[in-house]
This record gives sequence, structure tokens and C-alpha cells, in this order.
Amino acid sequence: MVAVKGHYRDGRVDLPSGFAGLRPCEVTVLFPDEAAPREQGADDPFVQAAGGWRGIVDCEELKKYIYEARRISTRPQVKL
Repeated sequence: MVAVKGHYRDGRVDLPSGFAGLRPCEVTVLFPDEAAPREQGADDPFVQAAGGWRGIVDCEELKKYIYEARRISTRPQVKL
């Protein structure tokens, strides 16, 4: 096995001229992480946190609690 550095451009990998005479073979190409396309919103902390409560919090119970808490009034009655 030989490791060689080349350049990826427009769907092609260009190797240095010293490797031009190699017979056809299957190759594995590794790309550095910074060369990979970024997903939309990958840097957004809100998007990264999506699904973080899955399995920990029962969403229906949470919504029920929130709606019940909103019905409780702590203000004194208004006297007219």
C-alpha cells in the first residue's frame, strides 16, 4: 500500500506525475473534515440542541403542566 497526496477538483483526484504509470486499481480517498460540505444550520446552537430532550421529558405532560400553571392567577382581584 502506498500513501500519496493529490488534489481533488470537479469530481477528479489529480495525483503527482510520478504515479501516472500505475495500473488501474480501486482506491480509498479520505477527505479532511474541513473539506466536507457543512449542513445548513450546523453552527446554530438551537439546531444542534434539537431532540436533546427526547426520551428524558414527556412532552405531553410538560405542555399540560405549562397550561395548568398559566391558569393560576396570583394577582389580587381588581376592585371597581
